[in-house]
Amino acid sequence: MTYREEMLENDPVRIEGGKSADIRFHDGGLPHVKGVKNYQILRACRDPEYAMDGCGWTYNHAPMIAWWRGRFFVEYLSNVKTEHEPPSQTLLSVSEDGRHWSDPVMVFPMIHVDTAPYAGPGKELLGDTVIPNCHQRMGFYVTSTGRLLVSAFYGISPHIHLNPNNGYGIGRVVREIYPDLTYSPVYFLRYNEPGGYTCDNIKVFPYFEEAEDTGFVEGCREFLNDRLVVQQWWEEQRFDKELFTAPGGAALSYYTLPDGDVVGIYKTGAVIRSSDRGETWSAKVNAWSLETNTAKVWGEKTQDGRYALVYNPSRNGAHRWPLVIVTGEDGIRFSGMAALVPEISPCRYEGGLKNFGAQYMRGIAECNPRPEEQKLRMTYSINKEDIWALEVPLPVASTETTDVADDFAAMETHAELRDWNLYIPKWCDADVEELPEGRGLVLRDGDPYDRVRAERLVAAGDRTRIVFRMNPARIHSGTAAVIQAEDAHGREAVRMAFRPDGWIWVKGGGSARRWKEYPNGWMRVEILLDCVKGSAGITVSPDSGESVTKEFSFNQPLESAARVVFTTKETLPWQTIEDDGVGGMIRDLPDDRRRDESYWILGSFEGTSSCEADFD
Repeated sequence: MTYREEMLENDPVRIEGGKSADIRFHDGGLPHVKGVKNYQILRACRDPEYAMDGCGWTYNHAPMIAWWRGRFFVEYLSNVKTEHEPPSQTLLSVSEDGRHWSDPVMVFPMIHVDTAPYAGPGKELLGDTVIPNCHQRMGFYVTSTGRLLVSAFYGISPHIHLNPNNGYGIGRVVREIYPDLTYSPVYFLRYNEPGGYTCDNIKVFPYFEEAEDTGFVEGCREFLNDRLVVQQWWEEQRFDKELFTAPGGAALSYYTLPDGDVVGIYKTGAVIRSSDRGETWSAKVNAWSLETNTAKVWGEKTQDGRYALVYNPSRNGAHRWPLVIVTGEDGIRFSGMAALVPEISPCRYEGGLKNFGAQYMRGIAECNPRPEEQKLRMTYSINKEDIWALEVPLPVASTETTDVADDFAAMETHAELRDWNLYIPKWCDADVEELPEGRGLVLRDGDPYDRVRAERLVAAGDRTRIVFRMNPARIHSGTAAVIQAEDAHGREAVRMAFRPDGWIWVKGGGSARRWKEYPNGWMRVEILLDCVKGSAGITVSPDSGESVTKEFSFNQPLESAARVVFTTKETLPWQTIEDDGVGGMIRDLPDDRRRDESYWILGSFEGTSSCEADFD
C-alpha cells in the first residue's frame, strides 16, 4: 500500500477519481457543470449613485439562503471595506425566481454597546462603547408551524485580527419575516454570558421571551432546542456549555445519510458523525481526500436522491478558487469533480482580509423547506465583495453526449435555456428578447470590470462543427462580441471578436489578427474544428453580402472541443495566484461606475461532433 492509499483508506468522507484542481486557473482547469446558472445578487459599488445597498459598503460576505412561501431569501454580512472592522450590519435580499433579486434591506442594524461587560482579549483597545461586528454561521430557521426566523450574531473585534467569532461576543439575535415581507422587532435569542453579556447589562434589544406574540416565542424556543441546528453556532458561542454536543469547529455543514446517521463537515475537511440526531457525536477525523482550506464546505442530499459536496479544492486559503461540486450515491464516496463558477471577476476594492475567489457557499439547510424542483440552490460571495446565487440542474452532469441545436428566436422565456451555462453580473444580462434588430439571446454588458457569459457544452470529438447566427448590434469601446471554442479543461482552440472598430479579429496560432470588416445586421458563422490537424476553418456569411472563409491554427492543442463560450469582453484584469488580497494589498480599481450598455444577439446555435462529417 502506498503512502497516499494508507492516508486515504480511512477517510470518513472520500473524494474518488484521482482528479485535482489546477488553481492557476479560476475554474481549476476542470469540466464545467452542464446548465449551471450564476446570478449576481449584489454588486458592490462605492459610488452612491450606483450602490445597491444605499451606503456604498464594499465588504460583503458569508451569505445564507432559504426558500419559503414561493420566495428565496439571502442574508449576508456587510462592512465598510474590511472584514472584522466596524461598522457592520446584516442585509437581506429576496427573489421569486432565484434570478432577479431585490435591492438589499437592512435586517440587523449597526448598534452601539457598552464595553464594560466585555470579557475577551484586547479590551484595552476599546473605548467606553463599541460598534459590534455582525457574524453568523447560519441564518434561517423555519419553525414547525411555518414561521420564518432570521438570525445573526453580534461579536466584538478590538482589531481585525481578533475575530468576532472567538467566543467573546455579545449574543445571538432573531426576528421574524412575515409573508408580506415586513419584519418583527429584533430580539436577543441567546445572550453570550461567557463573553460577559447578559440580560442585565445589554439592553439594545429585548429578550425574545418578552415578545407579545406567543407563536413567535414558541418558534424561538423550538429554534433553540433544535440540537442539530445550534451546533452551527459553536464558533461564536463556544464557551456556552449548554448548547453544544459536537466537538466544535468552524462552519459546520451537515446532512443525513440513508441509514439515518448525520454527517457533519467543518472547514479544512474535518468530519464528525452522529447516530442520534446530534445528541452525541464521534470525534473529528480529517478527510484528507477532501482537499480544502479555511473556506467552507457544503454538503446536502439533493432532490434527485443523491448527495453533493461543494467546496474549494485547494490548500491555498488566500485564493479560494475553483468552486466545485462532487456527487455520490451514499453520502460517503464522491466523484466527478466539476467547476460551478467559470471565472473570478477582479477584486475592485481595497480592504483587509479579502481572500479572492468564489467562496463561503451555503445551500438550503435540510431543516428548512425546499422548492419542488430538480435543482440545487446555493449562494456564495466573490472576493468578499459581491454576493451571488447559484442554480445547478439535477442530476449533475459535466458532459454533453448528443448534437445540440437551439433556436433562440423560437424560445418564449429564459426557462428554455436549461442546458446553457449562464454567468450574469448585475450590470449585465443574458435573456431571450425581441429587439428592433431581431429576436434571440441578447448578451448585454454595462460593467467595466466583469462580463456576461453564455456557454454551451458540445459532444466531444476529433472534429466538431459549430454553427450560429448572430447580430453584433451595438458594440461599445471596451467590449466586443466574443466567441471562443475550448476543450473541457479550458484550452482555447480559437477566439473570434467582433470589435467596436468594425473588424472581426481572430486569435489563432497564438496571435490576434484583424481579419475582415463585418457588416451591420445578421450573419451566419460556421467554425469547423479539426483537433487532429489543429486548425479551425471559419466561414462568415452575412445575410446581405458575400461569404468569406479562412483557416486558422489552434492557439493550443486540443484532443477534442467540449464547449463554446459567447461573451462580451476578450479579457479582464483578473487576479492570479501571485496576487494577495489577505494583507490588504489590492487597491481600488478606477472609475467603477456603470457604463453605456453594449449588446449583441445570438439567434441560434448548433454544435455537431462527427468523425464522418464532411469538413472539406
